[in-house]
Amino acid sequence: MSACASGLTTAPVSQADTAPPPCLIINPLSFRVSRKGLAARAAALARALGAEVIEADHPRSVDIALRSILSRRQRHVLVLSGDGTVHAIVDALARLPEGSWKPDLLVLPGGRTNLTAADLKPQGNTLAALERALRQAREPHCEMVVEERHTLCVEQAPAPPRYGFFVGAALVDDVVRECQLFRHRGSGRLRSGHLSSLWCVLRLGLSALFGRPRLPPRPRLTVDAGPAGCMSAPTSVFIATTLQHRTGWFNPYAARGEGVLRVTVVKAGAPGFWLGLWRILTGRFKPGMTIENGYLSGRCPQLRISGMRGYSLDGEGFDADPARPLSISPGPILRFLQP
Repeated sequence: MSACASGLTTAPVSQADTAPPPCLIINPLSFRVSRKGLAARAAALARALGAEVIEADHPRSVDIALRSILSRRQRHVLVLSGDGTVHAIVDALARLPEGSWKPDLLVLPGGRTNLTAADLKPQGNTLAALERALRQAREPHCEMVVEERHTLCVEQAPAPPRYGFFVGAALVDDVVRECQLFRHRGSGRLRSGHLSSLWCVLRLGLSALFGRPRLPPRPRLTVDAGPAGCMSAPTSVFIATTLQHRTGWFNPYAARGEGVLRVTVVKAGAPGFWLGLWRILTGRFKPGMTIENGYLSGRCPQLRISGMRGYSLDGEGFDADPARPLSISPGPILRFLQP
């Protein structure tokens, strides 16, 4: 398949002597970056290949880094961090006025879940991908493959639009927030290690099993997905994305409908939910998993939701007003390097 047919384009890499060098943004506090010396090794590799290295472990430092990148027009920006830092960068770039110059991004996995990086980064070892991208950027006649991807825009007046790639609400949002609180309330491997989220979810499940639920009751959402259908019910699962999930087993959307957005909604108490959870997570929906039975899933051009009290956007929690309609639509297109 050609690059154009697969949604990819090729961008000639210009390395004139006056062109600013590539830039690597590292969040040294991100989960994976902070382990096994990855931050130091990535920074040393980048500097050895002529790249600028910026440490950004706070929203203010991310903002300063982006201002510098935009003012200097650094074409190649590589990001080694978790989803939160990637979200801050994507949100800032998507907010730029239409027609503004934007850099090409390479997203490398440095966090705990790395949903965005798993979809947008090249396959293989993180340091190997970093080295490959920087070496290609140094070649004056190299053509680096670039993928264009719509962001996702969440709007609810009077709040400003927010941009990212993955939205979770209802039980998904509640669990994300609870896991974050769980990690911040103490120390030790069960709170900060690889299994901390799983351990937190198991604790929540056991509490509910013994009649002591620690999460709020399921909200009643009305979700209008246009041609994909409409559902109004107490809702357990709401997720929406512009990610493709082309690798790995996680791909929780039915292969039906048309549009940039992908959405899955499951009403509370939907028949066969727990036994069919593996089908939802892998996108293997059965014919009986329909709106009438409490399942709405597939592609759509836009979403309009009523009753949403909060949501997580790329892992960052935001409150919402359930009395106001909330919309989710395709946002501005950004370009991602595929070295």
